[in-house]
Amino acid sequence: MTRPADKAPQQAAPLAPNLDAPSDLGIMVGFPPPPEKRVTRANMMAPGHLRWSFMNQSRLFPTTRVSRGEEAITPFGYGQRLDVDSLPIAFEGNDTLPMQDFYRRSAVDALLVVHRGEVVFERYFGDMTASTLHALFSCTKGFVGLLVEWLIQEGEIDRGAAAGTYVPELQGTALGEATVQQLQDMQAHFDFSAFPPRVPGQVQVGYLAALGFIDGGPDYAGPKGVYETLATNTATVPHGGAFRYDNGSTDMLGWILRRVTGKSLDQLIGDRLWSKLGAEHDASFFVDLGGTEWAAGGLSATARDLARFGEMLRCNGMFNGTRIVPDSVIAEIGKAGDRDVFEGDPMSYPGGSYHNQWWFFHDEFDSFAARGQFGQRLWIAPTAETVIVQFSTDPDPTGSEEPLRLAAWQTIARALAS
Repeated sequence: MTRPADKAPQQAAPLAPNLDAPSDLGIMVGFPPPPEKRVTRANMMAPGHLRWSFMNQSRLFPTTRVSRGEEAITPFGYGQRLDVDSLPIAFEGNDTLPMQDFYRRSAVDALLVVHRGEVVFERYFGDMTASTLHALFSCTKGFVGLLVEWLIQEGEIDRGAAAGTYVPELQGTALGEATVQQLQDMQAHFDFSAFPPRVPGQVQVGYLAALGFIDGGPDYAGPKGVYETLATNTATVPHGGAFRYDNGSTDMLGWILRRVTGKSLDQLIGDRLWSKLGAEHDASFFVDLGGTEWAAGGLSATARDLARFGEMLRCNGMFNGTRIVPDSVIAEIGKAGDRDVFEGDPMSYPGGSYHNQWWFFHDEFDSFAARGQFGQRLWIAPTAETVIVQFSTDPDPTGSEEPLRLAAWQTIARALAS
């Protein structure tokens, strides 16, 4: 059944306690807030400030709008509610874990479950609401990978061409010599001379400071913005073979997209996706010190709108009876990656793979995901006809709770299939 546009959706009652809501802690409360409760770019990454920061990106940084266009909102249908709270998670052998322990351990801000195109569970924690834009971080990469594959199939980009073909400024550098597909699959190998080499499982602090996402301090003298940063790339080992996750690969793809189309990424996503999905809200895009959108991690969106994008992918490019993306683009993404290449990497899932900026699990649900720092996830399980959006404020950069997250989603999918 379809929810009437003038009625609010049924939502689960809030949990108690509500996971340290910033407003309950007095964070950014008052006009002005007390100095010790103010969030700035200098202290936004402090554990007590993360949750507010992720829900208020446009108050901290310059952002640009990803327009939903002028078309009518496409409302989700609301199906029979699944009692997710009562589901025991099969985890670590024969043990089970209560779902509410998962909420707390994974620091969930929002959890939205769509089954066969209908919302069956929707929960927001603390200050998070259905209309709150939440930082997606590297879930943004899934949008970039899809757009690149789309333009490949339109004949505008050659997947086997060197990136320098499209960005002549970087010809002869490591990034310029990587092929488009090597960038798509995170099999390009390079470092940046401006900061220490990337360490798997750790936040690229120097890279983020160069973009302006974190405060580099008064003595920062490195590159400013993504273009200057990418220009400092240096060669390491030959491209291909081993999986190597790095924001620079996606930011290079973003540069290629802009060059080929003559459009910014906010325009591309708005024109080709957001305005076609009947989104409820504009999304937003963090822009760096040079005014350029951060392709590797700059999007913020609501849970329902991210779920619309996921449902379109699950339905092979269709949404609300309309073709949004060619099915051949979705089919290519769905081929997944080389599991042997992926095996053993610190960021890998056992038995998983990576392809076109998407993570693949090779499980009973043929599931794949967009994955962002601090626990942002868009999980798509085609054989379970299920899409799950999770927004979180998990401060652990090592991803120690990732096995629990996957087990929770699989528990939900099995319950829907029963």
